[in-house]
Amino acid sequence: MPRYFFHLTDGKQVLNNHQGIDLAGNAAARADAVALAHGLKAGNTMPGFDWAGWFVSIVDAHGHKIDEVSIADGT
Repeated sequence: MPRYFFHLTDGKQVLNNHQGIDLAGNAAARADAVALAHGLKAGNTMPGFDWAGWFVSIVDAHGHKIDEVSIADGT
């Protein structure tokens, strides 16, 4: 299974995920990123943090950006 990393970024700052997670493919990675974005927006992790303008960036094991999900929109 391919390994994916979910980095949080606002275009200036980056909160890197160094561990990553093995998932079935790009569609599964996007689904996990959407779930993460929803959780962050709801305050499940880092409550009180203003996620306006932040994204979950999906990166593969080779360092290639696969997609990104807006935390504010959850899409």
